[in-house]
Amino acid sequence: MLTAAVVLALVGVRLWNYRGPRTAQPITGPLAAAALLLLAWAAGLAVSEIGLTPPTTTTILYALGGVLTLAAFYALVLTFPRTRRTATPSPRPWRTALIDIPLATVTFEEVAFRGVLWAAIAADAGPAWATGGTAVLFGLWHLPHQRERPVVVIGTVVFTAAAGFVLAVLCRAGGGLLVPFAVHWAANAFGVLAVAAVHRAQGKPGTGE
Repeated sequence: MLTAAVVLALVGVRLWNYRGPRTAQPITGPLAAAALLLLAWAAGLAVSEIGLTPPTTTTILYALGGVLTLAAFYALVLTFPRTRRTATPSPRPWRTALIDIPLATVTFEEVAFRGVLWAAIAADAGPAWATGGTAVLFGLWHLPHQRERPVVVIGTVVFTAAAGFVLAVLCRAGGGLLVPFAVHWAANAFGVLAVAAVHRAQGKPGTGE
């Protein structure tokens, strides 16, 4: 029952993301996450099952390790000339990295997929099904909303499903949502900031900060 309710909530939020004003999403994302947490509480899920536990040393080390690994990855990728030529900058990179990504994207997705939905599926079918199921749904969540070539659609879903699997594993190994939150934020934010830095270094327009 809870799993179905969360999936319906995901569909509603995704439609809002497509149709609603983007400027409202840093507010509606956390509000939707809070609504899911209330739903989980009403269904009897414990805070520890969702992953909202106080950070331990292991949690912090996993989070820092993931962030530093991604920073090194982006530094390496941007040494390739082809990457520097094809990357498109965000018009407001710092706002995107520090406000839009953590609030409009990461908070809701981590609470929804690695938190409430994972716990709901695990309660019904076990942790393996929860990890696999949330990974698949995370991939489908990222279906392009514009018409794309089939190879792009399939590639997007497969890549983000794999990312969802890794984030779910990191969440349980690290002992809480802080780990996937940090890694998810770093994966998106570092990419935005790295591209903006390259364009500024090359003297190209496109960033307003």
